[in-house]
Amino acid sequence: MKYLFFDLEYATSKGGNIKICEFGYVVTDENFQILDRDNFIINPNIMRCEWDWRVVRTILTRRISEYEENPEFDYYYDEIVKLIKEADYVFGHSINGDAKALNCDCQRYGLPSIDFKFYDIKEFYKQYNSSKNDTSVVNILNDLEIEGEEGEHDAEVDAVNTMYEFKVMLQRLEMTAQELIDICPSVVDYNENFVVQSLEIARMIKEENMEKNLTGEGSNLMKRNSKQYKTFLQFLDNVLPTTDEEKTLDGLKFSISINYEELHYRQMLNIVQMLCNKGATYVMKASLCDVFVTYKVLNEDGTERTCSKSKYVNKAVEEGANIKIVSFDEFVGMLGLTEQELDELPMVSFDCLYREDAIIKDPKAKKHFSRKNTASEPVAVPNEKILH
Repeated sequence: MKYLFFDLEYATSKGGNIKICEFGYVVTDENFQILDRDNFIINPNIMRCEWDWRVVRTILTRRISEYEENPEFDYYYDEIVKLIKEADYVFGHSINGDAKALNCDCQRYGLPSIDFKFYDIKEFYKQYNSSKNDTSVVNILNDLEIEGEEGEHDAEVDAVNTMYEFKVMLQRLEMTAQELIDICPSVVDYNENFVVQSLEIARMIKEENMEKNLTGEGSNLMKRNSKQYKTFLQFLDNVLPTTDEEKTLDGLKFSISINYEELHYRQMLNIVQMLCNKGATYVMKASLCDVFVTYKVLNEDGTERTCSKSKYVNKAVEEGANIKIVSFDEFVGMLGLTEQELDELPMVSFDCLYREDAIIKDPKAKKHFSRKNTASEPVAVPNEKILH
């Protein structure tokens, strides 16, 4: 029985294009007796300006020149494949990211996908420790009171320390590797045809949540930093008129009480669109508006909920700003409808976000909007006959 633990270091991973510079590993038997260990130092074959200099300064344990003096990824490919294919079990820490990195370099060099099944020690530890939080190799060593090898971020050392962590967990649980896998089925993952199953599923879930935000099927809450809030800001940056109606509010800047804004994602999108159609704009910073819209919400004890925007409006008015304060009923009247009619409006069109010149500040959202015409393929569970 052979267990393979491996870890990678990257010269860069910017833009999701990963370039490997270390492949460290340790091979053991089922009793964790070390059979082989090494660290392949890899020339990532990139220009100096392409290196991630934060990684170079704070993570990597070698000088760039040492990496550049060694062979490139394709030189090690056959040996890496042999290590993976000959192992009965493959383990690592956050290993789905390392599987993706292997895919990146295999594709860059025109090499076949390395298809294999693997297990994440970090995910085992989360179940062992009854925690939902990710943690580092070093923190797991400390939590388990293991004196691991020194040299964090040396790929070989990290692989060895990951092995020690798994060994100790099994000892304390009095289990074999397979017994622990059997009670933690969610830790199994696959790489097949350059697709890492867990990462693809995560991507599809994000896409599904984004689609819900765009169709209005998701939550109508718009708390700061939520997905709805981020989508709203993208729309606000790119909204264009959709009608030729008279610009009855031309040049005016509006802002609405946080009491309404945070609870009405779909309505706020329609408000932004209607204001744009009438020549007005919506601003998040209430002290800069021309018209501030109040909205009364009561707390459970019957007291009126305070609005954080109001104090900034009042301060701006005290300092001489000409801000008109109106009720929400007055405001929807300016738009030519009632609050109930506003609630019943269909979801806005997000066509403005798919323009080539759209301003998309959120990188994750940018990927979505740039894939308008590409359909997501369902994730198939890899063929067990292919994998170990």
